[in-house]
Amino acid sequence: MARVLILGAGVMGSAIAVPALDNGHQVTLVGTHLDGRIIEALRKDRNGHPKLNAPLPPSVQPLEINALSEAHLRDADFVIVGVSSPGIDWATDKLKRFLTAPRPLALVTKGLQPWNGQLRSFAGGLAEALADIGMTPGMVVGIGGPCIAKELADRQPTAVVYAGLDRQVLEALRAVMQTDYYRVALSDDLEGVEVCAALKNFLAIAVSAMLTRYPEINPQPTKPQAMNPAAAAFTQAVREMAALTRWFGGQPQTAYGLAGLGDLNVTVGGGRNSRLGFHLGEDMTLEEALGGPLAGETVEGADTALVLAAPLEKAFADGQLDPLDYPMTRTLIATIRDGGPLSLDFTAIRFA
Repeated sequence: MARVLILGAGVMGSAIAVPALDNGHQVTLVGTHLDGRIIEALRKDRNGHPKLNAPLPPSVQPLEINALSEAHLRDADFVIVGVSSPGIDWATDKLKRFLTAPRPLALVTKGLQPWNGQLRSFAGGLAEALADIGMTPGMVVGIGGPCIAKELADRQPTAVVYAGLDRQVLEALRAVMQTDYYRVALSDDLEGVEVCAALKNFLAIAVSAMLTRYPEINPQPTKPQAMNPAAAAFTQAVREMAALTRWFGGQPQTAYGLAGLGDLNVTVGGGRNSRLGFHLGEDMTLEEALGGPLAGETVEGADTALVLAAPLEKAFADGQLDPLDYPMTRTLIATIRDGGPLSLDFTAIRFA
């Protein structure tokens, strides 16, 4: 029996506990300082997760953050970080405080961060932050691919990809996590998988905006279905994702697999990033959307846009990248950074 500690009791952190528990492993689910209500509810009733709307196996061990100690992490065979992207610094601080020896460390948290005037994924940042305890890049695993938390918790068939630099670490984690409904592919393209996982949230905003940009095609306000422009935008989004993955040092073909195209498809289908896209397509500004229908929500794709803006503009100015190859990326960054309405020139998309 393996011992798994999950940092973050939100919907994804909680859902990913299910396959490990079904395999008979011990799972400690640690709530962040924002998860107090969740941990309290789980202590009373494993069916009572306030956000996931699905029961957790009764063997899960909920733990409030104030009770977390070095012993919990010392006893863990695997640690999974399941906080939202704005919480990555908080999670890193907790790991630096309580993790005293290296452990395989997996991330369902996705995002990009500034580094030496450039950008890198959270995986690289965590390995460096924990280097003083012997953590190596090979011990970090990126978890990507299409995975809606509720469906995973309900044990719906789900295929994901675990990426890392050490095959033995990947195979060991897959042995703990894989079930007949949770299927795990392995990849050595850690940076590519992590970059795609961040970029799909960002690009899904633009694709989803095409569903509501042309309401006359099928005027159903509760179910926008402008599928022709959305399909073209989806294709362009994958093309831009592949090119940006190469720019980050990943393998561009990763964008055409589970971590890229597959995850983009799921993200366009629902969630906070797609909802922001719907509202931008209806000519709301970012401020109007976040102050109204998305009030209190963390939209990770918008955070990615702000982090991506300056390094990407420098790459355009230096001739590293051709701005004409990135019409959706440039338009969406401008919309989110400058606060105006979304204005995508459909004729700027290169379809060939």
